[in-house]
Amino acid sequence: MSEYLGKFIVIDGTDGSGKTTQLQLLVGKLQAEGYDVQIADFPQYNTKSAGMVEEYLSGKYGGADDVNPYAASLLYATDRFDASFQIREWLKQGKVVVCNRYVSASFAHQGGKIPNALERKLFFNWLSEIEYKIFNIPKPDLYLILHVEAEVAQQMAKDRGREDWKGKTKDIHEDNIDHLKKAEQVYLEIAQTMPDFRLIKCTRNNEVMSREDIHYLVWLYANRILSIGGIKKSPDFQAVSDILVKKGRVTPNLPELMNAPRASMTINPEQKAPINSNTDNSLRGIPAHPEDENNETKNIPEAPSQAYYPPQSEPTQPQPNLKMSSIRFERLRPEAKLPVRAHASDAGLDLFACEDCSIPPYGQDAIATGLRFSIPEGYVGLIWDKSGLANQGFKTMGGVIDASYRGEIKVVFKNLSEDIYHVQAGQKIAQLLIQKVETPTVEEGPIDVGEGRGENGFGSTGLN
Repeated sequence: MSEYLGKFIVIDGTDGSGKTTQLQLLVGKLQAEGYDVQIADFPQYNTKSAGMVEEYLSGKYGGADDVNPYAASLLYATDRFDASFQIREWLKQGKVVVCNRYVSASFAHQGGKIPNALERKLFFNWLSEIEYKIFNIPKPDLYLILHVEAEVAQQMAKDRGREDWKGKTKDIHEDNIDHLKKAEQVYLEIAQTMPDFRLIKCTRNNEVMSREDIHYLVWLYANRILSIGGIKKSPDFQAVSDILVKKGRVTPNLPELMNAPRASMTINPEQKAPINSNTDNSLRGIPAHPEDENNETKNIPEAPSQAYYPPQSEPTQPQPNLKMSSIRFERLRPEAKLPVRAHASDAGLDLFACEDCSIPPYGQDAIATGLRFSIPEGYVGLIWDKSGLANQGFKTMGGVIDASYRGEIKVVFKNLSEDIYHVQAGQKIAQLLIQKVETPTVEEGPIDVGEGRGENGFGSTGLN
């Protein structure tokens, strides 16, 4: 979950794909819906931080493929770092920031210079570490990648007058069709492999779709992000209702969803839990992938008849010494998934991520589950690894949940692998064990060692 009150949406894609047009349409729609919107645009032309980027794009240092991708990426990273302070303030104020190009542009245009897939992956990891960890620039809630074939994109870039590049004679990326083709392939690659990226195909039979049709797809994705942990005081489904009506697919129970009562949720460990990991009673409103590979919008499934909204009060305090026949969980966010047992005899309850996040090699993050629960006194909750993840180098950094704890359950996830690891919302990330615990008092006094072990110190056994 983002640390900011606001939301951060990036629109990117091949040069000439209509990013600026779609950004303007999205900003207008957001403002009409009552959001406070700010715009970020990269590179920041005619500023000191983008000075060397402008020189690079003008060809001062050579052609597009003559400049080392790592060196070129640092030029862009410096420009983004300069803007990150203002973006961070906007997000803290609860504003929606819409950005034209971001780290994704360096992934594509610089990563496209690296033909080896493994080396390109290492480049992605390196750049993510530089930008998000060292420079600590804000991480977007959503990347929208507009896909236009390279040949079409190049012609569009030549046909339009670039107001953001007045006074410049050329852009070495736009002038190089081979470079654009490589960047196009990497855009497709990152959109398919990184969970916070979404691909929007903007052409059919080499013809660019109308800007209204593209905007429809952009808004589907953007509205879903805004609805999750929304920044409005009350849920607002009017915008998505409008576009569904426009397309002739009305979700009949939208009014019911806005006023549905919140139900209590209890897991009984003696009953066999559903095995289907795709089961999710969350209020989605928007499908995860609204268009298929042919750009035909899929039918949007009807939302459930009941919705779950963040609780307004603390859960009932547990009574001591209750028999553990059931455990009560409460959703703090509607998209949270309740824990399940894959098999009735399993000791642990599987915990699911409630958000997308990416963890660089040897990095770690506290992943939200969107849940809190009530444990009776005399019991403790222990968070343990999932063996399948641990076998790949992804470790849960232990967690002890006391009976008195009433905060959100989070899983501290450590990536011990050499690759960046992408966690997707709804993915199993750990398991929760509930165990009885003794709480003896502490006394001080001499210990009779007798013939006990330990003369050589802690950690000395098992070496020979």
